[in-house]
Amino acid sequence: KNNRPNSNLSGVYIFGFDIGRLHECHLETMGAPITLVNKRKRPLIMIQTISGQNKRFASLGRESEKAIRSLIKKHQLSDETNQQIIHIHKIKLDFNGESIILTYNLPDNKNELTKIDAIVRACDESLLARDGYRRLAAVEAFLIREYLIANRRVEITNLINKDLRIGTFNINKSDNDLLNHLEFDDGIIVDEAEIRNGAYRSIYTILQTLIPLWKESSLAIINSGDTLKLKLGGDDRNVGHKQSHVMMTICLLNEGEEVLKLEHQYW
Repeated sequence: KNNRPNSNLSGVYIFGFDIGRLHECHLETMGAPITLVNKRKRPLIMIQTISGQNKRFASLGRESEKAIRSLIKKHQLSDETNQQIIHIHKIKLDFNGESIILTYNLPDNKNELTKIDAIVRACDESLLARDGYRRLAAVEAFLIREYLIANRRVEITNLINKDLRIGTFNINKSDNDLLNHLEFDDGIIVDEAEIRNGAYRSIYTILQTLIPLWKESSLAIINSGDTLKLKLGGDDRNVGHKQSHVMMTICLLNEGEEVLKLEHQYW
């Protein structure tokens, strides 16, 4: 309540305290567990919709993060400048036989990105398809979700194609061979100008990327003035009844015995 502007009285101001929050702060100061129950929320078992359950878990995640941060600060899990060096990453919950993972954003996701890159490489080298990894992630909840792996694979492919573009070309064939191999279906329009039957990567662009890595590694493979000794190889195989693929590879003989490893073969 406010008095008139010309009045000399100080006036009356009405305010209130959040008793529940004050009690929580008192318990936090005393180190006692907080057992207050929010009666406005229904028990989780009564929530039938998936979205409603997810909202409840998200609310739990936000409050648990605050509580754990206060515990980290209380136990001084920090460096000399009182900067927090312990971060919560994931919390696993079991609900009706299913695993619920609460994931928290890290201040630096460099380690997470490195882990995703390692998973992408492992899947590629072991020829594990996306459906196979999706099934594994469905069984083990702590595995990174498949869509994150797929998105990172696309990013890596785009980065590679930016520096090492794939070119296309035509292999000359006689008209008779083309007529024997072409199949015409009604309603399908084929633009012959867009058809290519060969693809390649330039050795020059590959070397532009690899030479700095070879020179800047801890054990330099080549030095300025060295002669690059390249070995070219090829593998011819048939794919189906009408497609024949020839894959050309190069390797650097300057690497010595390391050249025998698969990861040192470049195509």
